[in-house]
Amino acid sequence: MHFKLTSDQYIATLTFDRAHTSANTFNEEVLLELESIIDGLKKSPMLNALIIVSAKPNIFIAGADLNVLADASEKELDHIIRLGQRVFRKIEQLHITTIAAIHGACVGGGYELALACDYRIATNAPSTKLGLPETKLGILPAWGGTTRLPELIGLSAALPLILGGTLLPSKVAKKRGLIDSVCFPEQLNQQAHRFTKKPKRRHRIFAAQHNILSLHFIKSQASKSLYQKTRGHYPALLRALDVACKGVLSTKQESFDQERRAIIDLAQGIKAKNLIQLYFATERHRKLRIGNAAPLKIERSSVIGAGIMGSGIAHWIAKKHGPTLLKDVSEEALAKGMANIEKLITSEVKSRRTSQVDAAHCFDRITATTEQVSLRRYQLIIEAATENFELKQKIFTKLETQAGDDTILATNTSALPVTQLADSIKNPKRLIGIHFFNPVSRMPLVEIVKTKHTDDATLNTALCFVQKLGKFPVVVNDSPGFVVNRILLPYLVRAGELFEEGHAPELIDEAMLDFGMPMGPLRLIDTVGIDVAVHVATTLATAYPDRMRVPKILTTMHDKGLLGKKSGSGFYHYRTGKIQANTEIQPGTSPLSSKQKIQDELAALMSNEAQRCLNEGIAESAADIDFAMVMGTGYPPFRGGPLTHATTPS
Repeated sequence: MHFKLTSDQYIATLTFDRAHTSANTFNEEVLLELESIIDGLKKSPMLNALIIVSAKPNIFIAGADLNVLADASEKELDHIIRLGQRVFRKIEQLHITTIAAIHGACVGGGYELALACDYRIATNAPSTKLGLPETKLGILPAWGGTTRLPELIGLSAALPLILGGTLLPSKVAKKRGLIDSVCFPEQLNQQAHRFTKKPKRRHRIFAAQHNILSLHFIKSQASKSLYQKTRGHYPALLRALDVACKGVLSTKQESFDQERRAIIDLAQGIKAKNLIQLYFATERHRKLRIGNAAPLKIERSSVIGAGIMGSGIAHWIAKKHGPTLLKDVSEEALAKGMANIEKLITSEVKSRRTSQVDAAHCFDRITATTEQVSLRRYQLIIEAATENFELKQKIFTKLETQAGDDTILATNTSALPVTQLADSIKNPKRLIGIHFFNPVSRMPLVEIVKTKHTDDATLNTALCFVQKLGKFPVVVNDSPGFVVNRILLPYLVRAGELFEEGHAPELIDEAMLDFGMPMGPLRLIDTVGIDVAVHVATTLATAYPDRMRVPKILTTMHDKGLLGKKSGSGFYHYRTGKIQANTEIQPGTSPLSSKQKIQDELAALMSNEAQRCLNEGIAESAADIDFAMVMGTGYPPFRGGPLTHATTPS
């Protein structure tokens, strides 16, 4: 049994508590049980209202069981979609008032059930989020969501939520009309009972939007915007747009049929399958542990080095975890680091990603010092100094005397060998790499680099710490460049060589934007910094001299002080506000390749290097490598990652 039905004389409460799992999700068994209960309620003439609640602590309903969708045949998928639509339609057509009393995540099929109710109440708890994220999985809401949300709030308000797959906190959801009331968690039952006195809901008429003329304009504008953002790579968005626009002029059953046909078509496609597998990988890395060793509890952490990376890491720890010490030997460097943190916090307040109160708390959690303070009270120390191996050795030798016996010592190096630092400390079991990507506040991936000495307790402590920061850890073995930089470097090197051969930077970058990368390779080099690119390239060229090298163009630009965006000029000019190709450096004059050939060559380089990493055991699995590249570089999610792409028929 997954549901418990209780009632007094006039009001029934249906509690969803799916057995043997921490989440409420729908599969055929659950939907059939729900249908049986709803059919029974039709025979209860004394009832006035039904309240639907969840027994799970932080989840109302998390939607469909994706394991079912991922493995379903076309016939099975048709059956489960028809079943869900039928059950939710029965809820909608109940003769009594229905209320969804929402606490915790209410997403996908969960919110589609809520839409089938007359009223929706949600708590203001941080865990309460609402929305329809299906398009992010390459499908669309097909249990009535694409039909009912425009009916509730109008097509123009519904489309950004359906197409964006946006999840909203309850207060924002209330403002946008997705729910009717927000309350404290302890008031949810009382508030739900107030709504039982309301009559069945009558939907608004959106005559100004839901007519042929307005629909043509709305759809054409949305189509244009989608193509600009996605270059046509995400068919689910266009199908969802089409179904939603047709739905407002169709009967409800006709619209449901359009939803069903669309999701069956989309779910059979490779793009949806790749996106769903990426979702599974995301969930795995949220909870990843190695072996049975328990992680140590991190109460205090310290970051050594107040540069861009060090200050960025300290800011994120203070925001997401707790008190942190930012340490540097230079007063000037420390002042710049704190200024960077202030800039990051101010930006978050301006963009409303954090409140003034939370911003003040974040700043207060950071202690900055140049003093030789004891670090024995700190359970984790992250070194984020300049990428200089001798300097890092000196830092770790000193940390050995300052830290506690159980303190975990981590380095944020992006390419240098972590194992060699073990010679600097007495207990190498507690040494680990925790490689954040720049900018720390935006990049979701962290590479957890284990050496041959690292024990499971240290490894799991690092994993747990990174997960608490809201990041996704991927465990990799120590090797030059680890996974992401090693795979990315041949791609960036060849892009530089293509420029040397005569290809305009816009052509090279445009080719990879068409492939689905979020940024072209030359723009990426400019953003990372020519100096950083030269350093990483030199490190990897030393390790793999047979196939990696430093392009001459990069050393030339470095010597000229053309360091990319940070200096105002690199492959492009950035000083005027309008990004233009830099005329100070000229491409070569060799015969040119087409965009398609450039795309194929650069993509193949990433796939080939990814295969080498897998063969050498740098990561545990192909799925880990693909996940790291998607999360660490923005490799097109719909392609699944460089290894999946290499084995996918074109």
